[in-house]
Amino acid sequence: MKRIERAIISVYDKTGIKEFAKTLVNEFNIEILSTGGTGALLEKNNIPYVKISEYTSSPELFEGRVKTLHPKIAGGILFRRDLEKDIKDSIENNIPPIDMVVCNLYPFKQTISRPDVTLKEAIEMIDIGGPTMIRAAAKNYHHVVVVPAPACYSQIIDELRKNDGIIPEKLRVELAIKAFSLITDYNSTITNFLLSSYHPSEMFKPVMFKTYQKVSDLRYGENWDQRAAYYRDLASNHGLFDFKQLHGKDLSFNNYLDIDSCIQILLDFGIKNHVTTIIKHTSPNGVAMDEQDQLISVKKAFSTDPLSAFGGIWGFNSMLTEEVANYIVNEEKVFLEVIMAPSYESKAIEILKQKKNLIILEFGDFLEKRSEIYSNPELRSVLGGVVVQEYDHKPVVKEWNVVSKKKINEEDKKALIFAYKVSKWAKSNSACFAQIYDTGIYTIGIGAGQQSRVHVIELAVRKAKQFGHEKALIHSYLGTDSFFPFPDGLEVAVKAGAKAIINPGGSIRDDLVIHKADELNCALVFCGKRVFRH
Repeated sequence: MKRIERAIISVYDKTGIKEFAKTLVNEFNIEILSTGGTGALLEKNNIPYVKISEYTSSPELFEGRVKTLHPKIAGGILFRRDLEKDIKDSIENNIPPIDMVVCNLYPFKQTISRPDVTLKEAIEMIDIGGPTMIRAAAKNYHHVVVVPAPACYSQIIDELRKNDGIIPEKLRVELAIKAFSLITDYNSTITNFLLSSYHPSEMFKPVMFKTYQKVSDLRYGENWDQRAAYYRDLASNHGLFDFKQLHGKDLSFNNYLDIDSCIQILLDFGIKNHVTTIIKHTSPNGVAMDEQDQLISVKKAFSTDPLSAFGGIWGFNSMLTEEVANYIVNEEKVFLEVIMAPSYESKAIEILKQKKNLIILEFGDFLEKRSEIYSNPELRSVLGGVVVQEYDHKPVVKEWNVVSKKKINEEDKKALIFAYKVSKWAKSNSACFAQIYDTGIYTIGIGAGQQSRVHVIELAVRKAKQFGHEKALIHSYLGTDSFFPFPDGLEVAVKAGAKAIINPGGSIRDDLVIHKADELNCALVFCGKRVFRH
């Protein structure tokens, strides 16, 4: 490894570059080559440098489109210092070595995020010279140090000071990997933008590029002997990476899946009223919505199935109160693994921290960004690839079609929509019985993951009875995620006490189902939208 003697600096983001360049010159006597805008900043701050145009004897051309695309630049970066032929070529062609490339790129991603951006503006933000230099330096990392972001500056200076102006091999490799990762994401963003610009009507483009960045290792995978990690999608502006962990042990793979289900239920309910949702194995275990009191919603949600709630994920759409924190910590039957809310009263956090391993997550105004959150498609891994779909983010009611003779009022409608939203998030086939109380609505029996619609309704009824909701089943409301293929499922629900049922309709036997609803004096609504969740 040789000392760094010459560096080229050409940056769009000039954060920290003045201090960094000054240190390179004053402490390590490194010669700096620089382009127009960066050079002007250096000159303004009395930092000596050589203009690229003087170094190459070629002017900057085409309004800056061509600045560093020159054999003297590319050659100085790429030639192999340990290869006799390369050394000979460099001497014969007057190409001195460039030992460090400090470069960051035009802000293409930020530019196209503007709603009013034009195609012309976007294309002008496609960097050419920058990626060329970065790739060249990263390829030749044995001899050249690539510095692709301001976040690297302090580490570079520390290593130069520790190693008498030399950057060790290990850091060179790490920087090269970072550089190629940045270029990959940059190119992916450009490709996806152009695909969207020239194939706007195609929801699923001919090719799809995704880049992910590791956020953290996880405690384990679905099972203890599986390793796991969490990566964020660099194309997404919002996601679980926005969540702030305030307390507790590290998250596991299963925690992430449950947290994802929990926040998506809350996104469906929004920020109105006090909503409590308890998740177990990615399905709702109990949900309640109270117009006035958060603690009542907590108790109602927990009452749905206190046995299965053990070790669950509890989510809230409003600031978690000290009162609720006290209930969670002091109620003997309550044991949860994760609690998540937009914010917490200060005393609530201290109370919850009494539970040593309890994972406390805060997600701020996440629920107010629903349209942005669902702007990217949903990907699911299958062997050898992925299947891609839109997120199921549209309203759960596509049409409101009361097909029975028995009609319903606005209170009934509210309860049915509540039940249908919950059934959407339970694994299909699903069924959710809900009931109204003075200031809200809550679940009294949830069935999920059954192959038969009859069986899933029977399961929901059985659970409701097991946990003391037999009386609440009388005049209850049922939401189920798809149509009744036969009237038998409806019969089971009405026999248990359902007064009104919502499903999408669409069976070839809908007429038989409607006839049975009329015969049993049950209100039946077809909402036109299936909400399967596999």
